Amino acid sequence: MDHLHNGTQNIHALIVDDDDVDRERLVRMLRRGPRAITVEQAASQAQALDLIRQPEAHFDIVFLDFGLTDGDGRDLLPAIRDGIDPDCPIIAVTGNADEQIAADSIKSGMTEYLTKRSLSPERVAASVEEGMAWRQYRHDLRRQEEELTHRSLHDPLTDLPNRTLFSDRLDQACARARRSGDPFAVVMIDLDRFKEINDSLGHAAGDAVLVTIGRRLREHLREVDTIARLGGDEFAILLQNVDGEESARAVATKLTEMIQAPIVHGGRVLHVGGSIGIALCPLLGFSPEGLLAAADEAMYESKRAGGRGTDKAVLAATSDLQPRRRYDQGGLMQDIERAIATRTLDWHWQPKVDMRNGEVLGFEALVRWDHPTDGPLPADVLIETIEQSHLLEAFTYLCLDFVLEQFAALQPVLDKAAICINVSARMLERPGFVGHVVETTARHGVDPARVMLELTETALIANPAQAKRVIEQLQDHKISLSIDDFGAGFTSFGYLRDFAVSEIKIDRSFIARFTESRFDQSLVHSLVVLCESLGIPLVAEGVENPETQAMLVAMGCTCGQGYGICRPMPYAEVRDWLETWNGKRNGERLRA
Repeated sequence: MDHLHNGTQNIHALIVDDDDVDRERLVRMLRRGPRAITVEQAASQAQALDLIRQPEAHFDIVFLDFGLTDGDGRDLLPAIRDGIDPDCPIIAVTGNADEQIAADSIKSGMTEYLTKRSLSPERVAASVEEGMAWRQYRHDLRRQEEELTHRSLHDPLTDLPNRTLFSDRLDQACARARRSGDPFAVVMIDLDRFKEINDSLGHAAGDAVLVTIGRRLREHLREVDTIARLGGDEFAILLQNVDGEESARAVATKLTEMIQAPIVHGGRVLHVGGSIGIALCPLLGFSPEGLLAAADEAMYESKRAGGRGTDKAVLAATSDLQPRRRYDQGGLMQDIERAIATRTLDWHWQPKVDMRNGEVLGFEALVRWDHPTDGPLPADVLIETIEQSHLLEAFTYLCLDFVLEQFAALQPVLDKAAICINVSARMLERPGFVGHVVETTARHGVDPARVMLELTETALIANPAQAKRVIEQLQDHKISLSIDDFGAGFTSFGYLRDFAVSEIKIDRSFIARFTESRFDQSLVHSLVVLCESLGIPLVAEGVENPETQAMLVAMGCTCGQGYGICRPMPYAEVRDWLETWNGKRNGERLRA
């Protein structure tokens, strides 16, 4: 426990030094400082490890010599970070005054470098104060990160997970089910008569209903399940390890009864009902979007059926309740396979620019395809069909070959602009993926430093260890990584530190509401500060208008991409667009 001494915090310090005289000298200097201080001493690595690994070990600051009898004191750094505190200040106190060693020590994570010859009570006291201030700053930063993460992933009214966090967990559940067959259910809930309460009694009554229902649902479900408020009076639940429709129906029926229990607010007794739809995985496939759509359709079917307190309030999705698809999946798969074999897919290019001066920083290649009979196929339908099929590898390698060949032809006129190619998370599991990327880049004569692969954030979360290995291998070959849709599925800002990320793209949903939403502005500002501290460029996706562009630049987010800058264009138009764009930039520069 912390104690106070003359208004300051009591400090518990550890000194690691194999010289008894030097240790005692440092102890005397520490005790002459303004703070009450408790000191423990270790004369070797082994003694230091014993102290650090004690269950009740707690040190606020460590003074560390390098030349110990049983090894280099710097080898203790990981143990100190893991066993004490990742933000514990570590002060190097050595007899070596070499500037390079000092610089390397700071880079390795030490807070300060002191030579024994320069020690004085004043200098030691100043180091303690600076170390404590640094530790407090790091703790505050971590707390702010946690608060920001929580706010971005939870509904502010009910404190339940929001749509973003629910989507992330649903993606992970689908990935697990695809690998191991673990069953689960998606449950959609829409409250009945909520609008009447909200309109007649006001928003305070409506909010009380939502908070009460959210609390009831959360208290009834297991910790492994996820209950989220998607918006309005719509809730969604992820029921883990549900082995069939009967089990899911039993849970949903209890939830219906719980929703129907009276709610007391402002001296009134309020009654609401709930319509529930269920979709089972793997019965209805492994697509997150497909399962949500099926549960949603079943929920609306149950609402249309009516029947409070009966089985009609709970409807399980079956194949005939899934939203009708425009395309026959079997035929579509064959058509896509033929298009890959004949190289009749196409890629449009969308520029990414510096919004301050219009400099073109790169292009993102986006797949397009005109179906032989149905015309242009929506890109999301095309990608979803490919991702769930055996065609993914062939499609990815065609994309790399096609786009890099195009980029090679334009490379001389693109200055330093890079090409960004979207890659599925599943490709990170393919043994030959990195080699194929490197080989294709070299074959087309493309500078690997100008090639960027783009992954969604959920790709990192699904299999972080594998993703990290592949990303590091790509980085060894100078090929960089962009994280797309950041904020749409993240669970921790720690991913920015753990992965060798070269670019972050803010999810367009935050930019779409940017000018009106203070929360989205706060989130972007926090990401700007965080990315600046980590040296990672931040890109805003979905920039639609000059007002949004100006606000982003003023906030420090200078890179942008979106229809307000330029729509995706066929490759054949890129050269002419580039000449026109740069000509306009040069003209504006001359006028300025």
